[in-house]
Amino acid sequence: MKKVIITGVSTGIGYSSAKILCNSGYMVYGSVRKSEDIERIADKLGENFHPLIFDVTNSKAISESIEKVRSDLKPGECIAALVNNAGI
Repeated sequence: MKKVIITGVSTGIGYSSAKILCNSGYMVYGSVRKSEDIERIADKLGENFHPLIFDVTNSKAISESIEKVRSDLKPGECIAALVNNAGI
């Protein structure tokens, strides 16, 4: 299963991109700023969606999320795409 990271999946283009990719069989790591958005988004996107909670202006939170994704990767696996969609 290919894996992608999309920032800013709470609404708009980020959410739509995550939905299309999840429905196409991709594992999507999607960032949201507010933890209260996770349940709503995860319910709609299903089991292929894996939330990451961070604000793109917080470098420490980004580093922690990168480590989470790395720990999920098997040897030889990589991220197929990164969609930097979050507004700054």
